[in-house]
Amino acid sequence: MAGSAPVPVYREVVHEIDASVTPTLDVGCGNMKIPGAVGIDLVAGTQADIVHDLNRLPWPVADDAFEVIRLWSVLEHLDDTLGVLAEVHRVARPDATVIIGVPHFSSANAFTDPTHRHHFSGRFLDYLVPGTELSDRFGFYGTTRFELLERRVTLSPFWARLKLTRFLNRHLELYETYLCYLVRGADIQLKLRVVKAG
Repeated sequence: MAGSAPVPVYREVVHEIDASVTPTLDVGCGNMKIPGAVGIDLVAGTQADIVHDLNRLPWPVADDAFEVIRLWSVLEHLDDTLGVLAEVHRVARPDATVIIGVPHFSSANAFTDPTHRHHFSGRFLDYLVPGTELSDRFGFYGTTRFELLERRVTLSPFWARLKLTRFLNRHLELYETYLCYLVRGADIQLKLRVVKAG
């Protein structure tokens, strides 16, 4: 996994992307769209430029259109995780950056919202990342591929104060198997590079 800078958190990422220069798609943008990005959301009256049910694939967006795609607090609401990731892959340019944020399965917030359809572990995307154990064993889930640039499971505020985040992320499988219901996670933050053949 490359890069030493942390994955930008929700509040920071909007300042790091110049969507007036870099074609950016903000999926499920609501009223917190990245300035200058193309926003797509189900709800009319938000900052969405395209009002569309994200469960209806394909989205009304051209192939290979965006260099940056953000899905923040949206993937857990959608029916077909692999289908949505394939759609993100389709509308992304080769080598595009994808930023994803979802609640960690050990977070109470993962179960609080009645519209959440899925609960994710920190390794849920490994099936689509060549070279990971899950991709090597179960890479038949589709042809969509990403390179994992950064991954971080954040901790609930009580545990985050104890500075355990870095250690637990280094030992993610151990953490999620044995410790996460004691040391509760908050979010999973991912930064990916789109891998396209050819």
